[in-house]
Amino acid sequence: MAFSLAVVPGALGQEPLGKPPSPFKAPPKLAVPATPPKPVLPPTTVPTRPSNPKPAVPARLPDNINRLLKHRAGYKTANSQSGQFIVYGPISPKRRGGILDVNADTILIAPDHVAIAADRLRFAILKYLGVQPYLGGKVKIRLNPTLSSMATVPVVTVRHLSGYTYELTLPCEIEASKLVRALVQVTLLDLANRKPQLRETEVPFWLTVGLTQMLLTQPDLVLVIKKPEAEGKGVATEEVIRTVRRHDPLAGVRVRLNVRRAFDFSEIAMPSPAHLRGENWKDFQACSHLLVNQLLMLPMGAQRMQRMIRLLPETLNWQTVFLNMYGDLFADMLVVEKWWAVMIVQLTGQNQYQNWTLLEAVEKLEDLLKLPAEVKLNSADSPLEAEITLQQALRGWDFDVQRPTFQQKINQLIVARLKMPRQLLPFVNEYGRILESYLAKRIQIANFKPRRGQARPKVAPVIEAAVRLLDGADTRLVLFKPETATPKPAKGTPAPAPN
Repeated sequence: MAFSLAVVPGALGQEPLGKPPSPFKAPPKLAVPATPPKPVLPPTTVPTRPSNPKPAVPARLPDNINRLLKHRAGYKTANSQSGQFIVYGPISPKRRGGILDVNADTILIAPDHVAIAADRLRFAILKYLGVQPYLGGKVKIRLNPTLSSMATVPVVTVRHLSGYTYELTLPCEIEASKLVRALVQVTLLDLANRKPQLRETEVPFWLTVGLTQMLLTQPDLVLVIKKPEAEGKGVATEEVIRTVRRHDPLAGVRVRLNVRRAFDFSEIAMPSPAHLRGENWKDFQACSHLLVNQLLMLPMGAQRMQRMIRLLPETLNWQTVFLNMYGDLFADMLVVEKWWAVMIVQLTGQNQYQNWTLLEAVEKLEDLLKLPAEVKLNSADSPLEAEITLQQALRGWDFDVQRPTFQQKINQLIVARLKMPRQLLPFVNEYGRILESYLAKRIQIANFKPRRGQARPKVAPVIEAAVRLLDGADTRLVLFKPETATPKPAKGTPAPAPN
């Protein structure tokens, strides 16, 4: 009899071990929607902006300055009569230091003052140069009452397809000479930029300073307009004081150079930072005044200077244009140096170098042998002004920098032969020969074309030989230098008779 295992637990009175497996059934199919679900996207709401956003400050002033500079209380925009100058600033500026800190050398300027002075200066400069008045590029001037009177006043040149515009930011309290110099620089730049060019135009600094001094000494040119109070209202008036006696434009220059040493032409052409500080700055102003005045006195002087200014953009340096314009009078810069020395003697009536003692002459020669330079102690620090020796320049400068610098120094030594006492002439000649020999050897090495089997000469022995010669000349000059100055005999005191 056959038994099934499924009935055994039932016979024993137990639960069955498990239900019999049911047949396999496929899972039910999910219903597919007719359209796919939309993706979840981030919110598209834009965050709210602050109610009073700060306006962006443009890098340059627009053509219509009134759209940017809204008239607020106490400010205005003034246009010059010619339409070239647009000035914006406070109507009644005040001194930054208050009543207790009044600088007698500064003046307060307002938009009306600057607009009138700019036009008058421009017409006076064009008259000096023999140029007919013309409408130049726009000049936008902003007067800043918070700017210090000692701040520099750079001129920003903006190039356009149709020409140039210029921008100036002036302090409301400023020196009269600085105001005139800034306006003169703008006028000269506008005269030079009559034609479009790619490079920036650089006007010689001595030309800007010289024309500034000539305008400041012109008696019939009124630059600052006084505004007295009349019944509580400001009334713009002019006050012109004319003198009957003959005007001498070089009177101040003559007084200054009678007691101070005039700079050489090379020092005026390339002034060092030391020439533009303290009393040396006043000497530089006087020398620039005399130089521009004498150049205008030459045959066709105004036409030559006008042409030189207009040709400045076509060359990399003004010396090239200068020699092109004055080539029939000056063959090279050495001839200009000699002509300048003669002008100094004619102005002062005496050779100022004849009054030097031997000690003073040696010190002047030592100063002549130094070179201005900028030194950085660290890469992050700003450069410091310093003076280096010829030996340091030989070892540290590239020949592209050495060549024009040493050539200028050779010209200065040649002119110094006319000024130094006879005892120092051997030293002056020796320093000049060392530099000339060094330049000739370096030029020969630079132009050397080696043939087969020939090696290019080395530069290091040439430099070391020149350094040794300069060291020897310096040692002999120190031994020759007197320890104390020889006292000058007083005027009217007879010299002691020899025993």
